[in-house]
This record gives sequence, C-alpha cells and structure tokens, in this order.
Amino acid sequence: MENAPKMITISPFPPETPIGMAYVPYQQWETPYDEMVAFSRGTMFPSLDLPFIGEEAVPHGRKD
Repeated sequence: MENAPKMITISPFPPETPIGMAYVPYQQWETPYDEMVAFSRGTMFPSLDLPFIGEEAVPHGRKD
C-alpha cells in the first residue's frame, strides 16, 4: 500500500468555507399525546402535529 497513488481532491471553496449551517430551535416541553394517539399521528408532541399538504397544495390540472 505504500506505493499506492495518492488521491488529490481539489475544492472550489477555500478551506475556511462552512459546508452548511443548521438552525434547530429549542422545543418547549408540553404534555405529550397518549401513546396510541402518538403512534397514529406520528409524533408525541401536539405542537409538532402538522398536517401534510401534498396534492391539496397544487391546483388540479396545473401544468408547469
């Protein structure tokens, strides 16, 4: 393995450039759902129980 060629990676960004940044807000504690409700809703916290809007968000017949 000593004679194996070394791979060189060239980045278009300077080394001090951050790859990404995340923002995760603190979640306030709240009374969780009952375990069976939480299982059916996919979350145990009522404030995280948000509706999924799939095709409802796009008018029918819309063509882009």
